[in-house]
Amino acid sequence: MTHIPHWSVQRQAADCLGVSERTLHRWRSAGLLKPGEHFRRKFPSPNSPLLYHLERCEEAMNHACARPWQQLERAPQCSRENLKRR
Repeated sequence: MTHIPHWSVQRQAADCLGVSERTLHRWRSAGLLKPGEHFRRKFPSPNSPLLYHLERCEEAMNHACARPWQQLERAPQCSRENLKRR
């Protein structure tokens, strides 16, 4: 069994979460990932690499993606005539 550390550097976190490093940046900017809870600096310096808490980030992803069925998009209705044309 492979041990996955709680805090991981950005590249490893992106790989483990199945997203790009750019996506992690967008989520930070959008406020989905909160400093101190989901990510932090390795050292107290503005140029220090970011570390991500994988479990907390995954929970944030799942929470953001979970929507009640009433909010899900409906598939467009296709008539039989439209299906025959295809």
